Amino acid sequence: MKHHPAWLAAGLLVFVVLACNLGKMKNLNSNANSNANSNASTAGPGDTGSGAAIEELHMAKDDGGSPGEETDTFAPGDRTVHCVATLKEAKSGTQMKFAWWIVDADGSQNQKLKEIDYTTRALENKVHGHLTLPQDWPTGKYKVEVYVNGNLDRTAFYAIK
Repeated sequence: MKHHPAWLAAGLLVFVVLACNLGKMKNLNSNANSNANSNASTAGPGDTGSGAAIEELHMAKDDGGSPGEETDTFAPGDRTVHCVATLKEAKSGTQMKFAWWIVDADGSQNQKLKEIDYTTRALENKVHGHLTLPQDWPTGKYKVEVYVNGNLDRTAFYAIK
């Protein structure tokens, strides 16, 4: 029996196409599972937003103009507070917005204090915003909503005690 090379080539081509499609489907499923697992592990209690772009978000004390020790409780005399966001992917041109809010402090509730906009540069995946008050902070509860490309991604809560 004589094998024709065209049939052999066609059979190999069909085999390669099927193998590639099955491999692609397996990769999509494993990526979806790993993304679901990573989102579940980084979301904390009280987080709001999608968490799609921010891997980790925390508040920090001031260390001479830079974020220092991680905390969610500040003293009234800690005039500058920092919010540090670690992005899942470093992309130039990512639009970030930090919206600072009084949740409940000194008779004020749900009042926006300030918004800070920032655009990332190449290879930048750690971004921080800070807010400084010229006087002591009123005691109470506060939050920082962090938006990525116009969408609320994560919220950090902190207290002044």
